[in-house]
Order: sequence, then structure tokens, then C-alpha cells
Amino acid sequence: MSHLLLPDASIPALVLRAVVVYAFLLLALRVAGRRELAQMTSFDLVLLLVISNAVQNSINAGDNSLTGGLVSAATLVALNWLMGYATWRWRGVERVVQGKPIRVVSEGKVHVSALRQELLTLAELRSALRKQGIMRISDCRVVTLEPDGTLTAVRRDVEQRSLAELAHPQARFEG
Repeated sequence: MSHLLLPDASIPALVLRAVVVYAFLLLALRVAGRRELAQMTSFDLVLLLVISNAVQNSINAGDNSLTGGLVSAATLVALNWLMGYATWRWRGVERVVQGKPIRVVSEGKVHVSALRQELLTLAELRSALRKQGIMRISDCRVVTLEPDGTLTAVRRDVEQRSLAELAHPQARFEG
């Protein structure tokens, strides 16, 4: 019964292992590219499940105790919360972790090098634009590949206004 509760590895070792594996996976997914994030297929889901199984022993050092599992899980949840907070709080962290948006179309012209860099085909670009109700690339003022892997488009016929024009006038309440 004591093996169920008492971890084989020390708690600091379990925490360190979880931190290292989390950082490695974060880096690996960042290198994999933003395109993969928005277009997850069944193959991607299988890959994530296999990766989670592959790194399990790296995190828990073969420790199958309840405490070891809870320490590892709590460390991963805490790391995930800290990364969320850090990306919200500091723009530099957000850019490093998530990346910057990439412009793939300007004034109806495709940035071929950007498509190539992100492994995005012309057919995929056209498909994403059709989903936004845009039938031709030439109808776009700007198309941006966002850090989360989605494509956002601004049509040429859409007026863009300044913040001053869009700001709601402050209402005065007298009472």
C-alpha cells in the first residue's frame, strides 16, 4: 500500500522532469509550424496520443505511485497556467512562444516565399478564403496567417476606419 502513495523518485526530480518534457514539447510543437495547429487531422491526434505515451516515463521516471502521478500532473498544469499568464502579461514571451503573424497576401498578390516557409499550398489558401466568403485572392487587401494557424482576410472593398472614428463617445451621466 505504501508503494501506491509514496513516489519512487524524489518530488523535486519529478517536478524537474515534467518541466524539461513540457519545455521540449513546447519547442517541438513551435518548430512544427503554425499550419499544423489550425488544421489538426486524425493523424495529428494519433501523433499527440503517441507522444504523450512516449514521454510518460520521461516525466514520471517509471514511478507509478499515486503521488508521483499527481505531482507530475500538477506540475504540468502549473506550467501551462504560467505560460498562459506569461504570454498574456509580456508581449515578448507571446512572440517567442506563439510567433508573429505572417502576411501571405498583400493587395491581391501572394507572398510565395511566405507560403513556402509555412508549407501552405495555393489550394489551401484558396480553400480558407472561400470559407470566409472570398472567391478570388485578388479580392483581398491583406491575408494573414495568424500564430494559431488560422488565416484572416481583409477584402479590398472593406473600409478600414481609425480608432478615433470607431470610438464610442463617452456618455455623461448626471445624477
